[in-house]
Amino acid sequence: MNCRMIQNIKWVIASLLLTSAVVSCKKAFEDKPLEQITEDYIWDANDPTGDQASKWLSNIYSKIPTGYSRLNALPLECISDDAVPSAEGNAAWNVIRGGYSPESTFDDLWNTGYSAIRASNVFLNNYQRVPWADSSRRVWFPNEARALRGYFYYELLKRYGGIPLVGNKVFDPNDPELQKLQRASFEECVNYLVAEFDIVKDSLRPDATLANRTTDPDFGRMRKSIVMALKAKVLLLAASPLFNATTSADKPYTGYPAYSLERWKAAADAAKAVMDLGIYDLEPNRYNLLLTRANREHMFFKMSDSRVSNTYSYYMSPVGYTPGNVKSEGRVSPTQELVDAFPMANGKPITDPTSGYDASNPYVKRDPRFDQTIFYNGAKWLQRPVEIFEGGRDKPNNAIITPVQTQTGYYAKKFCANDSNSVNYTNTIFRDNGFVPAWCIIRYADILLMYAEAQNEYAGPDATVYAAVERIRQRAGLLPFALPAGLTQEQMRDIIRNERRIELAFEEQRFWDIRRWKIAAAVYGTTLHGVTVVKNTDGSFTYTAKEVTKPYFSDAMNLLPLALKETQVNVQLGQNPGY
Repeated sequence: MNCRMIQNIKWVIASLLLTSAVVSCKKAFEDKPLEQITEDYIWDANDPTGDQASKWLSNIYSKIPTGYSRLNALPLECISDDAVPSAEGNAAWNVIRGGYSPESTFDDLWNTGYSAIRASNVFLNNYQRVPWADSSRRVWFPNEARALRGYFYYELLKRYGGIPLVGNKVFDPNDPELQKLQRASFEECVNYLVAEFDIVKDSLRPDATLANRTTDPDFGRMRKSIVMALKAKVLLLAASPLFNATTSADKPYTGYPAYSLERWKAAADAAKAVMDLGIYDLEPNRYNLLLTRANREHMFFKMSDSRVSNTYSYYMSPVGYTPGNVKSEGRVSPTQELVDAFPMANGKPITDPTSGYDASNPYVKRDPRFDQTIFYNGAKWLQRPVEIFEGGRDKPNNAIITPVQTQTGYYAKKFCANDSNSVNYTNTIFRDNGFVPAWCIIRYADILLMYAEAQNEYAGPDATVYAAVERIRQRAGLLPFALPAGLTQEQMRDIIRNERRIELAFEEQRFWDIRRWKIAAAVYGTTLHGVTVVKNTDGSFTYTAKEVTKPYFSDAMNLLPLALKETQVNVQLGQNPGY
């Protein structure tokens, strides 16, 4: 037996066993002591079911990042212009006030990403040793491993720019060649991923129809539609201003030497190809996205057991609510900037003098998504109005009674069920290693907005751009949902970006969007606001804007830094500009 192979296998197993199992499987290899696990046990030449090899592949999914608790039990949006932590002592404030650096990294996926890539390569180098009785698995599984590898490369690419591409090679952890790996250019990475996704897309298990998704035990595993959506994501990133500079003075970070309009076309075409599959649509009721994992809209999931819990509602609901004598925590405080992004119910922005917006009664007749996303003063929740006025039950200003309360005059409601008239929080689907709703990575609304963005940048606001955006607005419940005729490309760009912000709020889009658009310094590296609400003697309220924080941000932070330990071990990696 090859001792080096055994060492490689054990090294990856040790890493994989630290994470939870996925789908309905128990933790892979748990029936075997680690010291007894060998390559022959995993790639069993006498097991036509390929049981252990299948578990190896399933475990790679467990490395997919999960939203909701990216940094110290908070969503990624708390490091954007959409929200801040409610708790003063939360570690996210260190990032807001001090940024990140090679010595103090943030959302560092380098080790996890390359561990998953390595595990995918181990599978690809060994799966043929298994006598698969099911011939379809012999085809699906290696392509699934390649698709997963591509997904993790994409996650690394959007964080760091150009990264090392290792092909199918499985490095020994002590291989000196690891210290010599160089980063491919951003362009080389994009071309590699597009080619990989094109190769595997027709050799994966068939996409489930809507009728079959609720009973499909493998819903969420790599399919043609997911791979096509990932390709569109990669191409949209490549077309975006961060990597597609319009002038020589506004240089891209790495890879592409000059602006190319054709990159927008490639992204639009890739998103349109997903739309043309005809197997996804918008879910009519947005609350169903929380209650049913398999629905019209969800495409790619962090897979989990289908358990349910209402614990997430306790995490997010205003602090004065104590159903079952358990105190709610109100962990996230949305900013006034996010609140102001929601238009009126007639679709007009609140800055439009004809919109009907009333600053003295600011939450009336707003976009229905506003009420689905934000807890605001006077909103109905568990059969009573939310009290975020000074001294109210949800902002008591008493650190002894309530040590944590809103920083902005708002709490985050997204991903809570529709419990306005309930007496307790409704259960929502949650992942098996935490009490939060199952994490959807890509849904169809995102695809429509990706297409609209790319097509608008390529050809201007043509009829297809209008149609894609208006479908989102129609499902949201805007009346009228139609956009004004004759919009310029710049006007449509602003609308699309705002629709992404409010439709996909708290879905880990805004953090990355403002970086790839290169607007983070303008919208995040500036003062963020909230509101002070005072209840008057006559029962009315006075709303006064207040400054909350001014995050630290520089343009270098559009990309994340490589951790110092990585560049010290391998000086060939270099460091991202500005660090």
